[in-house]
Amino acid sequence: MHKLFLILIVLSTSVIASGQKITTMDKLISKKLISEGKELFYAGRTSEAMLTFKRAKLKNPKSGEAHFQLSIAQFYLRDYYNAHENARRAEQLITKRKDGEYYYYIGRIYHTVNLIDSAKLFYSISKDKLGPRISKDYDLDILLQQCDFVNSEMKKGVKNIREPFSGAVNSKYDEYGAILIYDQKRLHFTARQPESTGNNINYDDQKFFEDIYRADWDNKRKDWVINTEYMEDYNTEGFDALNFISRNEDYGLLTINTSATIEKSTTSSEIFEFEVDEEDSSWFIDPIKSESINTSYFEGAATISDTTYDEDENTKQTMIFVSDRKAEKTLTDLYTAERINDQWKEAKPLSEVNTTGRETTPFITGDGQYLFFSSDGLNGMGGYDVYYCRLINNKWSEPINLGASVNTVHDDTHFQYFPEYKLGTVSAVNDLNGYFSYDIFKIDLSESDFPFVLK
Repeated sequence: MHKLFLILIVLSTSVIASGQKITTMDKLISKKLISEGKELFYAGRTSEAMLTFKRAKLKNPKSGEAHFQLSIAQFYLRDYYNAHENARRAEQLITKRKDGEYYYYIGRIYHTVNLIDSAKLFYSISKDKLGPRISKDYDLDILLQQCDFVNSEMKKGVKNIREPFSGAVNSKYDEYGAILIYDQKRLHFTARQPESTGNNINYDDQKFFEDIYRADWDNKRKDWVINTEYMEDYNTEGFDALNFISRNEDYGLLTINTSATIEKSTTSSEIFEFEVDEEDSSWFIDPIKSESINTSYFEGAATISDTTYDEDENTKQTMIFVSDRKAEKTLTDLYTAERINDQWKEAKPLSEVNTTGRETTPFITGDGQYLFFSSDGLNGMGGYDVYYCRLINNKWSEPINLGASVNTVHDDTHFQYFPEYKLGTVSAVNDLNGYFSYDIFKIDLSESDFPFVLK
């Protein structure tokens, strides 16, 4: 009798501790929800998958698989702290099936919350389980190098020198691509906020489409004031990003993609340029007419050097942009095209810097001597890091990582350098009260020893 009483106490305590009694039907429903969540995830509907995995976890809180799949979805949605909590719980609950892919994802999640030694351990186990050939597909050697690079930077005592823009610009939504002009009194940037043109959400990632914004510095408020009307005539209902604008605002390069909207004025992402009408200051926007630049694939994020003149008075500019036209081999790459006497020459890949990973958001200095870009295919801190190259004998030097003073274990992109101010801007995944989104940062480079900073 006493034994039976003790057993009943233990059973009732376990039910209370777990918050619910898990029935066989609950377990079956949880498994079904996990299967449905995986289908949604592989279809690119990550937000819906995350909600489905949450339902699976609620049905069976002791399902390690539910916690694991939820952590992956949260990782891709940049909900890093919750991803880590569910990954940690999955580690406790899953005792049998732990394959190489499992340890890969656990490592990625620990990496994003700066638990570098744990991440390195999980990457090493994943590499052993997957074997050399499949490990290469998962970039495990690069991920292990990233862990070593982070530890090396930390041992050097490198301090991150970025400062976020104010809440007048940054929000819980994504802001990126900052361009400063007029003695830092005007700011152009791109954002995915609810006030976007058409107020539409992109089906693929369940976020608002991009719009271009302009902000002006208010000396009285000591803060930025966004001009909500300035870009109304130019933003479409799709993706709009301003990638380059001249210092006097009379010329610029944009990326526009309306293929996912009812507007459908583009078949994919294309590079546009604009010139300002001298009479009414309006923008005349037109796609770049070159079949080797704008193709049926993704093209965008273009940057361009200042105009130079040779001894025969021929004009020349160098444009660098992003394309995924060879995505089956190299994901996204950087391409370069010269404009000579207003005629575009054939675009060619930048073989000196392209990897099998992703290269994106290039920026070339006005004199054409330095190139900055982000990549996840080179040794760095984690995610996308910012690198720079120097043009030597008409070839770009080996990329150099800007280090922990600029980069983090999260994505760092859209770096631009303003030599006249001795500062840079960068966009990075930022932790705002546990909510991770892209924010814009300013970097004071006046005391740095980077070779591109003029003393």
